[in-house]
Amino acid sequence: MKHKIKGDITSWNSTIYDFNYKMRNVKEDEDITLEVNSYGGDVFLGIDIMNTLRAHKGTVTVIVTGIAASACSIMAMGADIVKMYSNTQLMIHHAWTYAAGNAKQLRKIADDLESIGESVLASYTHRVDEETVKQLLDEEKYMSAKVAKEYGFIDEIIDGNAEEVESEMFSNKALEFNNALAATSSTVEDNKLLQKVSDLENQVIQLQSQLNKSKEEPKQPQIAAKRKGFFFNT
Repeated sequence: MKHKIKGDITSWNSTIYDFNYKMRNVKEDEDITLEVNSYGGDVFLGIDIMNTLRAHKGTVTVIVTGIAASACSIMAMGADIVKMYSNTQLMIHHAWTYAAGNAKQLRKIADDLESIGESVLASYTHRVDEETVKQLLDEEKYMSAKVAKEYGFIDEIIDGNAEEVESEMFSNKALEFNNALAATSSTVEDNKLLQKVSDLENQVIQLQSQLNKSKEEPKQPQIAAKRKGFFFNT
């Protein structure tokens, strides 16, 4: 089965609804390839999808096509094999929420967040040691594919271009990511152009060397230049 989850990790996300529908009909040993691109959302839904993937008997591969942040990164940890495109990102952080209430209610919310944090921590420690994960959660760590692989969060890096992320809940963060992605793409194109210029310069040097060698023979330099199809002042 192949599927893609994109956008916010919420129960009303149609790509998650479609995923759950497909999982009810998939063969128990069928291989699954799931592409993900999300800034996160409901931590419990992320954990639920992660555990659904882990419980599946077939080989599960998750591919990050843009960013796997927050609950989406938890979701990805349910795969047997996790892959990222070379210019994508993985982000992990502590659970957080919006809150209102009196002092007693707010203290309870803080206690609840700490309890949820234990579940978040446990979602990563089958791949990365606990102390490292704690530190990265404290830092709200954004990781390139290379860094994520070095830590052990993912297994493989794929060459290719990342795609923009969609989000209503985290629109500002999504905009920042998409702008950075566009800037990176522009830099890549500039680097490609510079490489082409460098290649041409190397070709010119090689041709100049060949011309100099040919001029050591008793030939007319102009004829040699004409025969080679290029022009130099020597």
